[in-house]
Amino acid sequence: MQEQNKYDHMPADLLDRLQRISFFADKVADKIICEETEILERTIPKLFEVMQVVANSSCYYVKRGRFGRQS
Repeated sequence: MQEQNKYDHMPADLLDRLQRISFFADKVADKIICEETEILERTIPKLFEVMQVVANSSCYYVKRGRFGRQS
């Protein structure tokens, strides 16, 4: 019975501990999200350009390449 009681209180204890550090976790999360967002804002357009070049090159190769038909 005493063992079960110990396990019953674990979620409440965990919640209490999380509430104590949640203030700091929010600050850390905000900082990480801001930094990651800045990186992604610079990276995503470049990745799109690279994907577009690869897609255009692939289409051209298929249309005009060694195994494509000449139109």
